[in-house]
Formats: sequence, C-alpha cells, structure tokens
Amino acid sequence: MQSVDGVDEASVNLLAESATASVRDRDAAAMLIERVRAAGYDAESVAAGRDLLDRLSSDRDHRESLRRHRQALVQAIGLALPVIGLEYLIPYLWGTGAAQAPGRLMQVVLLVMLAISPAGAPILIGGLRALLHRAGNMELLITTGVVAAFVSGVYGTIAHDPAFIHFHAAAMILAIVCIGRYLEARARGRATAAIAALARRAPKEALVRRGDAWEKIPADRVEKGDSVRVPIHMAIPVDGEVIDGSADVDERLLTGEPMPVTKHAGDLVSAGTLVIDGSIDIRATEVGKLAALGRVASLVEQAQHSRTQMQRMADKLAAVLTPVIVLIAIATFLGWIVFGSVAHAAHGARAAIAVLVVACPCALGLATPTATMVATSIAALRGILVRDAATLETMGRIDTVVWDKTGTLTAGDPHVSAMSTAGGFDENALLRFAATAEKYASHPLGKAIVREAQRRDIVLTDPTSFSSHPGLGVSATIDGKEVLVGSERFLLEQGVEPTDKGDGPANGSRVEVAVDRRRVGTIDAADSVRPSAASAIGRLRRMGIASRLLTGDSPTAADGVASLVGIDADCVDAAVDPAGKRDRVAALRQASNAVAMIGDGINDAAALAAADVGVAFATGADVAVESAGISLVGSTPQLVADAVEISRVAVRVIRENLFWAFFYNLLMIPLAATGHVPPGWAAAAMMLSSLTVVLNALRIPRIWRQREAGRLQVGIE
Repeated sequence: MQSVDGVDEASVNLLAESATASVRDRDAAAMLIERVRAAGYDAESVAAGRDLLDRLSSDRDHRESLRRHRQALVQAIGLALPVIGLEYLIPYLWGTGAAQAPGRLMQVVLLVMLAISPAGAPILIGGLRALLHRAGNMELLITTGVVAAFVSGVYGTIAHDPAFIHFHAAAMILAIVCIGRYLEARARGRATAAIAALARRAPKEALVRRGDAWEKIPADRVEKGDSVRVPIHMAIPVDGEVIDGSADVDERLLTGEPMPVTKHAGDLVSAGTLVIDGSIDIRATEVGKLAALGRVASLVEQAQHSRTQMQRMADKLAAVLTPVIVLIAIATFLGWIVFGSVAHAAHGARAAIAVLVVACPCALGLATPTATMVATSIAALRGILVRDAATLETMGRIDTVVWDKTGTLTAGDPHVSAMSTAGGFDENALLRFAATAEKYASHPLGKAIVREAQRRDIVLTDPTSFSSHPGLGVSATIDGKEVLVGSERFLLEQGVEPTDKGDGPANGSRVEVAVDRRRVGTIDAADSVRPSAASAIGRLRRMGIASRLLTGDSPTAADGVASLVGIDADCVDAAVDPAGKRDRVAALRQASNAVAMIGDGINDAAALAAADVGVAFATGADVAVESAGISLVGSTPQLVADAVEISRVAVRVIRENLFWAFFYNLLMIPLAATGHVPPGWAAAAMMLSSLTVVLNALRIPRIWRQREAGRLQVGIE
C-alpha cells in the first residue's frame, strides 16, 4: 500500500478486515483503491468522521461477513463430507487397485468443486497471491498442504497405492479452515461491539437555527458557530458551548461517570452525550471528525491498526516461520525415506502435509491484534483514548506517575480568594491591570482573574501588546505601562524587586502583579482538589506505582495539594518551568521502568512528550493533548488508574496468547513430523489454536468487570 504514490502511511488490521491510510489527495486515494482491487481484494474508501461513525455503528458489514462465512461453511461441509465418506466406502463399493478409479474420480471432482467454490477459492487464491508476492502467511501454508495432498492423491490413484491418497485430508483441511473462519467472524463481532455501541450514539440529525426558525438537517452539515437546540432524550450532535437553557447530561459513554452533569449557560458539552432532562441551545465549537465522538472513533481505529512491540516481534517471527516450516516439511518427507525406506514415502508425504498445516502461524498473528482491539474499545467506553497499541503496552509497565497540579489533581477552575495591594493601587485598579493582561491567556489562573473582573463589572480593554511565558506568567502593555503578571520567579527574572509576603495560600496559588517593574499587589486564587485524586493515587500505590508532583506553582501550594492527595513531601518538585519539567521527567526515565506524565496545560507539553507515556485531559490545551499518547475525556484522576489497569490486563492476555501460540507450534510440529497427527486433525488443531487466542482476548471485558466490581465492594471508588 505504501508503494502507491501519495500514500504516506498505511496499516492493515486483518482481524477487523480494514486498513487505514494517510493520503495526500483524492487521486492517491483512488489509485490506492484501484491497486488493492487489482491485488484481488474488495475495497471501498471510508473517510474519518461521519462516514467512519456510520460504518462503525452499523452491523451491516458484520452481518454480510457472517453471511459469506456461513455460506462458505455450508458449501465446505456439503462438499467435504462426501469426499471423506467416499474414502471409507470405496473399498466396500469398488474393491481395491484399478477398480477404485470411479470412486477416486468422484473424489477428485468433488475436491475440485470445493477448491473453486466460495469456500475454497479465497483460501487457495490467497495462498497463490502470497507466493506471487513472496509473503509467507497462513494461507500459503494451507494452500501448500492442500496442493501437496491433492498431488499425492493423484499419484496414489495412478500408481494404485492407497497409502499416497489424501483427498479426504485436503477436503478436511479446507472444511475446518472454513469452520474456524466462521467462528472467528462471530468472535470479531463481539470484539468490536463496544466501539460500535459508542458510534451508535452519534446522532444523524441536528436541530439548527436558520433565520428565525429551527430546521432539522443532517448532523454532518452543522458548521462551527451554528446554534443547535438539543431537547430532552436527544444526543448532542456536536461539541459546543451552552448559550441558553439548562439540562442534565449523561456523559457516561465518554467519561465513564455514572451520574449526570447539570449544564448551564457557559458550560461546554461534547458530541455523543445524552440530554436526559431539560433542553439546551448550544453554539457549535467543533463538528464532524473534530468533535469528541469523531475523535474517539478515529483514535480507536488508529490504535487498533497500530502494533505493539511484542506484535512487531511476532510479525517478524511469523514471516521467518513460513519458509522454515516449508523446510521442516521437506526435511520430514526426506527423513521418513532416509531413516526408514522408500516404502515409507507415503507416510513421509502424509507427515509433511500435516507439518505444513499444523504449523500455520495464524495464532501468532492473532495473538496481539485481538487483545488490542478489545482493550482499546473498553478504554474508549471509559473515556480513555489510546493513540496507538505501543502506548497501551507501555502504560502496562509504568512504575512512576508524574502529576501536574492545576487542572489534573485540582479541578483547574480556581477562583480569586484574596488580594493584597501596594503602591497606591486599590483592588479594582489592580484587578483591571491583571485581568487585561490575562485577557487572552489560557492558564486557569488567568481565566479566574478575568472572571473576577467581570463579576465586579470592571471594563477590560485590549492590551497594546501581549506575550505569554508558559509556566511563568504573561507580560503586556496597557495604557502605555508595562504590566507583568505571574509567579515570584517570573518577576525576579524580569528585574522586579523581591517581596517578603510569603508563598501564598496552602491550597491555592499566588499571582504577583507589577506595573513598570514595581510591585503593585498580589492575587490569591483557591482551587479545589478533585474528589477522586486521593483515591486514584492510593489505588496506583497499591499497584506498585509511585506518584510524584511536578508543578510550576509555589512550594507552599504544591505541598498543600500533595498532603491532601497522599503524595510524600520528598516527591514534590515546585516552581519548575516547562524546560525543567521536561528535564525532570527525562531524569526519572533513567531510574524507572517507564514513566507516565499527567498534565493538561501548554507548559506540560514538553514533559508529556518526554515521558514514556504522556496522559492529557482532553479538556486541556490542544498542544498538550497532541503531545500525549493517551487522552482522558473525563476529568477524574481515577481514569489514570483505569488506564494502567486496562493496559496491564491487555498485556497479560497478549503474553498468554503469544505463549500459547509458541507452545502450540513447539508441541504440534514434532507430533506431526513423527506421524502422530494426520493432516485432517492438523487442520483442526491449527484452527483450535487460533480460536483459543481470540477467545482468550474476549476474556478482557469480564476480567475488567470483575476487578471493577471488586473495587466497588471495598469502597475504593
């Protein structure tokens, strides 16, 4: 796929029967579809956003896949059973030697019909295609085994040597493969059910104001800035800000929070959440694939098409395994002749065919993708969006979590609690300069200052100039005066004389204000600790994961929050700028198995990128979310512990699957080579191994529910 001009990235998910590609233009997309169809596969283009949500929410593709596999299953059994039955009836109906020719001819005809039917043709064509492209896979080994059994049978019929006749084995192999594929298709439906349920919450229509009337239009035609009305019992079609009304909104599907949240004017709402009481009008801020539900679907698809490090190793091994298995089969055939005699050639052919079939690395190929698909779907339903499978794998082995303070451990919605003035300024004058300087800032403390000024009806003008210093503060020119608003360290760096007023409140932050390099006052902002912060850190501790606090706020504010959430005093780093955060995270990586950084602000972006896993609240700054490997749609720190637990369960299941796949091959190849497993039973064993890893991956939801129920019983959440 990546050999097509204009295709930058491409990946294939065989389990989901889909592929994702990054293309530069429509011509490249059309060329890609043409090349895929030329290779013998059906393909259609599905764009991210509404089309992707429709495809995920519809079970039409799954029903069609099941119908095809069921049809192939019926045809395979209908044609294979007579071939197998004739194998046992021929000696009774036609005797021995040349007299068996009519019965053998019937077997050949039935086997050819099976090979060209929708049951056998896709398997055999897939094997020939793999041979043409020199890509070793399961279908190549199955095709080689079937062709070897057929050729051996034709030779045995001509030579009148029934020991070489394995028509029934070829038919049994194709039939059992079809049975296994049908069962895998059913299991695949269960694996994708969670994300399908999420996608079905995307409304197809929206009630939009057009002039003086409300008009119902397709949801994908809503544009940013449109006014959208959402009545009771309707899903919100776009991300937006409430401009009128109030409603109780069920956000469980995106955040995992069981209790509805009351939304009023000024509050933000997300696409896919459900109004369960009341009615609201919202102004659309994000639509289509950029809205919350579209991002969820796109990220889950992206994660499910990516590969973990273990999967990459397994893929490399599977590619090497195919030619090795062919060599083992040849060696098996020759070994029976060398260590036995020419008379054992028939047994050698039978054993070689069994080796080709039983050693198919299909279980190895399914071991990781199935578990990744199930785990990322469960995580999405909890409001945990994993960017790729490698991040999921890494999250499962972290031993240190580094927390930012504002917006992560605290609610990130501070309010002005106290002010102190100096230099002849009163509170309103102090607030006017500070709020005007912070008017375009994105930091929660700046927003709190602006809200307080608005509450006091202080008129704010636009600053003549504005500059943001992430992690430190802002500088602006207001009424011809240079205004600095930020931390004590920021003002000192700007040449402002130090103060002896202390570090601010224990459970909040202090903002220093200077005008023309002269301190004019301080503003204290209080911020509440998130209710689940302490229990989340305690839960991580019980999992053997240490928590550290890394913040740009003052030591007093950092120590106050750390004591409330249960972080040890020696694990607190305060008054750290963005570069310092990045350096501290990089240093921790040297002393840990893996480090996760939790943040939501612009000043956290560098640290998020420096960590083994960056985790950002999706409500935070865009640059922070883009720098993170995991985005949390909800605003509860418990989601961090959930992400670790889901990842650990997934990694454990992946390891179990890989162990089973390796153990199966180590056990079955010698048995097949020594003649203890006939070709037909080899096919059954091969498909059983594939089903084993798929069904083991489908245990992940049950394991997660059991652990969640156990936590609730002991009152952790």
